[in-house]
Amino acid sequence: MKISLLTILCFYSFLTAYSQFPARKFSVGFDAKECDELLALNVAFSDTTKGDNFNGFQSGYKFLYRSQNIGLDNAWDLWVREDSTIVILLRGTTADPKSILADFYCAMMPAKGQVKLANNKNITYHLADDERAAVHAGFLIGFSYLSDDIAPKLDSLYKNGYYNYLIAGHSQGGSLCYLISSWMLHLKKSERYPLLQIKTYASAPPKVGNMYFAYDYDNLTRDGWAFSIVNSGDPVPEMPFTTQQVDIDMNEPNPILDMIKRFDNLPFFKRIMLKRAFRKMIKYSTKSSKSYQKYLGGYAGGVMNSMLPELQLPEAVNTTYFVRPGIPITLLVNNRYFDYFKVNDGAYYHHGITPYRFLLRQYYEGLTTLK
Repeated sequence: MKISLLTILCFYSFLTAYSQFPARKFSVGFDAKECDELLALNVAFSDTTKGDNFNGFQSGYKFLYRSQNIGLDNAWDLWVREDSTIVILLRGTTADPKSILADFYCAMMPAKGQVKLANNKNITYHLADDERAAVHAGFLIGFSYLSDDIAPKLDSLYKNGYYNYLIAGHSQGGSLCYLISSWMLHLKKSERYPLLQIKTYASAPPKVGNMYFAYDYDNLTRDGWAFSIVNSGDPVPEMPFTTQQVDIDMNEPNPILDMIKRFDNLPFFKRIMLKRAFRKMIKYSTKSSKSYQKYLGGYAGGVMNSMLPELQLPEAVNTTYFVRPGIPITLLVNNRYFDYFKVNDGAYYHHGITPYRFLLRQYYEGLTTLK
């Protein structure tokens, strides 16, 4: 596969150098045309015909590779753009029960550690420097299988001078974008791939980690290298729901806890009443988080172990404070949107790729007419 992949890349580079394609340039910042093209490439995942090379699927892009279905029914595509930019495209949730369980296995795992995929396969991962950073367990599992398959391709591409990468995906694939790009950025930071340039388009992504992961990720991608594209009518980016524990999920000094201490200066009855109210708030947020971890962490983890018995994850982190990183690109639904989608195709029609591409055209100029 390595020789074949490089042969295709060299041949494609030769052809595009003398083609009529408009000049493209890998650069920082949100590019609506680039985003739209990557959304369109996601549609290729609906074609599962083995051996399909997707000739002419998207002008200016050449299909190179599709992985097997791995892990929790994860898969990824490899494309090359006319300017020699490599595209890593990550598939979203499928109808497979393992894929659906990945979305709802909402324990939090450390953002660096080791995952045992099989008796002879361990994956060491580094997704954030902050020791408090944690990521969604289901997505960490998907990332582990995907990164294991991507790593040899990335190594080969880098050695042959391919330094610019677009990482993209929709839905679950969007959340996996954050983990894959963070992994690659930390490999760059460690000097393994010092020349890498990575730009991420995560569309319709569920929340993927806690605030400390988001801080780390947003710092790595500062100045406009990662985007979270959300349709304001789409419920999926609101998942998983989040519970912030007052005494765990806040930096020190904690203004809420400090405020309780200040109540000591108040008159007796006011002091008692306010302290009781704040302690209830702290107690119930902690209780909510514990229940969350029990059912969507422990119970879901038990089902996961029955599906992947050799899988071993790090010890879970005591948090359910889920957030989504990346620069927000918010596509507000409007009257034109509802006129266009008068007949929807199901409860989650806002979540589809076509609604996202339609809304891009409501807010950005220069895009082709949506077919």
